[in-house]
Amino acid sequence: MGIHHLISIDQDQLRQPAGDKDEFFRNIGAAVVLACLEPGTEAVSIKHPDPETNEPLGDPIITVRYVAEHDHDDVELWVWASGGAVAIADLSSEQLETLRKIVASRQRTLSQPGS
Repeated sequence: MGIHHLISIDQDQLRQPAGDKDEFFRNIGAAVVLACLEPGTEAVSIKHPDPETNEPLGDPIITVRYVAEHDHDDVELWVWASGGAVAIADLSSEQLETLRKIVASRQRTLSQPGS
């Protein structure tokens, strides 16, 4: 019951954290929460603050991309990458229904103001 969020985080950013690990974990948590609370924002990037101005500086420490949300009791991750075409004919009726729900959810997100 409730909304489940699908997010994406670059593996390279996870493997090579910059600076203090506790700060890095807080930054990941903050980016995930911000991305989930504002799904119209496609990506949330956290950067080191400039010591003098406190403005974000340099490359992102972590970037969380919002992929989709799913409003259902059952959570089933359905993610793939393909260099070619995906054969819709190979999907079962249940998988096609799941795909329909994912597309409908994404369309709702994109139709919201600011998307």
